[in-house]
Amino acid sequence: MYIERIALKGFKSFGDHVEIVLSDKYTVIAGPNGSGKSNILDAVRWALGEQSAFRLRISKQGDLLFQGSPSRQAAKEAWVSLTLRQDDKLRTFKRILDESGSSFIVDGKRVRLYEMEEEKHALGLDGVDFAFIGQGEVLEAIKQRPIDRRGNLEVLFGIASYRKKREEALLKLTNVAEEARRLKTLIDELKQRQSDIRPIVLKALKKRELQESLDEISLKIKGLEYAKLLHDIEKLLKRKEDLLGGRLRAVTWFSLWEKASGLLSNRAKSILVEEAERRQRYARISLDLENLKKKLTSLTLERRNARALKLRSQEELDVLRSSLRSLKSEEERLDSEVLELKKDLISKKAHYDDLESQKREQIALVEELAARKRELLEKKALHESTILELERKIRLSGKSYAGLIARRIEARDSLSQDRKALKELESRLSLEEKAFEELSSKHTKALARAQKLAAEIQTRKKDESKLVLEVERIKDTLASGAYPRPVEFLLAAKKLGRLDVDFKVMVDALTCPREYTTALQSFLGSRQFWILVNDEEDARVCIDYIKRANVGRATFLPLNKANPQRRPSVISDDINVIGWIIDLISYDVAWERGVMHLLGNLLLVSGYEDAVKMTRMLRSCPVVTLEGEVFLPSGTISGGRVPSQSRNVLELKGALAEKSERIRAIQIEIDNLSFELSKEEENEISLKREVQLKLELINKLKAQRERTLKFIQSKQTELANVEEEISRLKEEIRKCLFGLNDNKSKLQSVMSKIADMKELDFNDQLQGELRSLESQMKVIEERLKGRLDVLKKVRDDIRSAEDGIVSREKETEKIESMIFDCSAKIREMASTYRDLWREHKQLSQVLEDLQSDKKRLESRLHKASIKLERAKGRLKSIETEIFSLDDKLNELYGRKSKFEEEGLKDVCEPFVDDGEIERLKIRQRRLHQELVQFYDVDSGVLSEDASLASRINYLSEQYEDVKEAKEKLEMMIKDTDKQAGILFQEALKAINERFNTIFVKLFGGGEAHLFMSDELDLWNSGVEISARPPGKRPQSLAQLSGGERSLTAIAYLFSTMEEASVPLAILDEVDASLDEANLKRFADLVEEYSRNIQIVAITHRRPTMERADIMYGVTLEEPGLSKVISIKLSEWE
Repeated sequence: MYIERIALKGFKSFGDHVEIVLSDKYTVIAGPNGSGKSNILDAVRWALGEQSAFRLRISKQGDLLFQGSPSRQAAKEAWVSLTLRQDDKLRTFKRILDESGSSFIVDGKRVRLYEMEEEKHALGLDGVDFAFIGQGEVLEAIKQRPIDRRGNLEVLFGIASYRKKREEALLKLTNVAEEARRLKTLIDELKQRQSDIRPIVLKALKKRELQESLDEISLKIKGLEYAKLLHDIEKLLKRKEDLLGGRLRAVTWFSLWEKASGLLSNRAKSILVEEAERRQRYARISLDLENLKKKLTSLTLERRNARALKLRSQEELDVLRSSLRSLKSEEERLDSEVLELKKDLISKKAHYDDLESQKREQIALVEELAARKRELLEKKALHESTILELERKIRLSGKSYAGLIARRIEARDSLSQDRKALKELESRLSLEEKAFEELSSKHTKALARAQKLAAEIQTRKKDESKLVLEVERIKDTLASGAYPRPVEFLLAAKKLGRLDVDFKVMVDALTCPREYTTALQSFLGSRQFWILVNDEEDARVCIDYIKRANVGRATFLPLNKANPQRRPSVISDDINVIGWIIDLISYDVAWERGVMHLLGNLLLVSGYEDAVKMTRMLRSCPVVTLEGEVFLPSGTISGGRVPSQSRNVLELKGALAEKSERIRAIQIEIDNLSFELSKEEENEISLKREVQLKLELINKLKAQRERTLKFIQSKQTELANVEEEISRLKEEIRKCLFGLNDNKSKLQSVMSKIADMKELDFNDQLQGELRSLESQMKVIEERLKGRLDVLKKVRDDIRSAEDGIVSREKETEKIESMIFDCSAKIREMASTYRDLWREHKQLSQVLEDLQSDKKRLESRLHKASIKLERAKGRLKSIETEIFSLDDKLNELYGRKSKFEEEGLKDVCEPFVDDGEIERLKIRQRRLHQELVQFYDVDSGVLSEDASLASRINYLSEQYEDVKEAKEKLEMMIKDTDKQAGILFQEALKAINERFNTIFVKLFGGGEAHLFMSDELDLWNSGVEISARPPGKRPQSLAQLSGGERSLTAIAYLFSTMEEASVPLAILDEVDASLDEANLKRFADLVEEYSRNIQIVAITHRRPTMERADIMYGVTLEEPGLSKVISIKLSEWE
């Protein structure tokens, strides 16, 4: 496989279309420094998918476009195409850069970058980076550090992927260790929190005991009320049963009359349907009869017309037959006349031939005299033509002489005007050049301002990108790991639509300013992850869902059970109070009851002392400081280190809002700067356009000056030529006058000889007879032609008459067939008409019978409807009373359902009087009063305690899993280090042998080796180069001379190129630093390699050029524009 052709346009310095055909062995591209020859290597790299700006020698993508030259505008599009031949197949790789970006096309199909890499892999071009050796890479190989050299070799050996996996594993190991520390810290904090809330938990247990006793009494009261409700329902059911019996009888009569009415109605409907069908049939038959009448009339008229047409056709046939007979008789008469004329013409021709023979004999007698006369006439004509030619030359020469005199005067005037115009051009050119310098200065300043604004925009965009990354990291933290596992599970289920319950996590229901985050976070603790739901049923659905998933426990707060806290209306002004927390935050109004339940009476103060003073004044309200010390009404005080940032959702949300606001501010700055940049760019483009126009004007003026100089030179040359031509014409006119006089005297002598000769004419009688015979023969021929034309016309008329007869006979047969078809259709339609008429008459009788039946049914249906209405009225009165009973029962059943929903169906008490129920209610109120003493005790602490226990167990399991993962990662890294080290050692050994072979070939002896700087550290050891040129001791690369270092580096680069196993190589001025002796060895090496792979050498050294199969030269056609020239090696040598 090799590159057969490189084509490019608009790429770097190649503004025009350039095409380079390469040899499959050895091609050289030569040219002076700065001509752009190295851009060809950049083009090949770019077309094969190179993305590195360093390797392409650019700072931005726009640098790949042709930047313009004095005669060419800058390119808006660049493309490079490579044609590769593999066996007998051609593959095309093309890359295009335009306003929409860069795109790849392989064999005419647009592909992505990864598909391009797959195509390169299929062609064995994976290692082209090691086969494309650019400028300075030899020096780079010399200066390369051992560890960097190892990195390049790892890429070559395919071991770089091992290093990448190792780095990823080390990063994972660091993350795992950090996670283990985080989990341990979190477990300790949760255990501390569990210990802190233990006293409150005991009070909450007492409160729950009183609540259970109160619930038991309340349940018994409801059971007794339920028993009384069942007794009332039983009485109403008995009355309803009696009413249902009466309704059954009324329904029976109503059904009977309804059935009778239905039967009569159905019979009436069937009669109506039958009548409608009959009437439709009747109408269709009437319409069919009318249509048949019209068709019969039409067919009768058509038959009558056909018969008339048949009579006309027969008459025309008779006329044609009569005409045919007369034409045949005329044909016979004309045939006889033509025969007589032909006989007369033959006799006249025989007589004419005899007279012609006599004429030829007379002509022979006068030929001798005619020849003499012709000779004299020829001399006469020659002298006359010579005289005329000489006179013409004299006239033309005179005209030319006058024209040349005029041209001499005109040339002298024009030369004076051109010299004046040249002075004006030079003066104008000087003014325009000064104006161009001023515009160029303005354009440079505008361009600098635009570049400065562009740099500022890039800085802002980088800041924006950093903030966006931080926002994304915060969002990722909030999306994974910020919430407890059950809460995350429920949020994910709701987002995916698997949980049809409306709920809100407490921390998501509110938004807190960042300065109050620590205080609010410290007060809420784990309650920030309470889940707000509408009622107990929504909570049950969520609990069942997390139970099935076995993801832990969560605390729910139904809004119908929430107890919004009230705050005192007066606060002392002596204390440094910041405010009620509920006034300092914003929250979702839909979940206000839940937020007020936890934060409705929470007071925020500045410091610890302020909180102590406030708790003495307000014993029923919790107080929190800015640093997070929490004072509860129960008397407990909590404080210390704030919770872990991984759990501080409020702070994360605050940071997210702050960074989002900063992003919006930066975007506004970018928009403003972009607006200013667009203005500056417009100004810069306008100035650039003016500079270009001014430059074009200057170039035009310079070109006009050059043309004027050329015109002056040409006019001077023309004036000298005119003077020379005038002298030549004078001599020519003199010679022509002498020749004219000589030819006139000779012509006079010939004219006198011709006058002395006698004239000889032909016999006039013989000539007259010949003319008479010719006229007679012409008359006969004309008469014969006329008779033949008439005969032809008669025969054409005969054929036309015969064709007309045949056509009329066929037409007559067709008309007879039409008459027969019409008669058959008329008979068929007449039969159909008779059948339809009989059916029409029968349907008329049937319709009359159906009309009488319909009147009888309508009378019977009216009577049945009256009786049906009476039965319906009786049924409605009974049902009204039943509906009234149903309303009462529904009300009682509704109360019953509420009791049963509360679980009272199985605890129903026996029926008792109202006194017993009242005594139980008194006991209920007493228990409620005892429970009020524990009103400030938050029952949610029990859920928090259970949640803490569950969370500690869950995190302990995670901690053990993390420790196990850490051990596995450490083992994997150890195994990877061992395997990669062995692979690198083996690959280094193989390339070392090839390196030594190439070194010996280049130096004619000696040895060179690649070795690891630390044999004990197989993974991190660098790769050193030692070399021993012939007659010297082994030395490091830095100790060699300049030429020896270059040759050694070339041996190293060629060994890596061979290891890459690619079918082609491009060497860009690799031989630049070699002296003549080393250059010959290098050229031998390149020639040897070109036998097996394609070599393209970019050089300006003669020995490297001499070995090439094909050579191209690159030069600058003008500043900034490269041009490729094909060089024939035979001519170059």
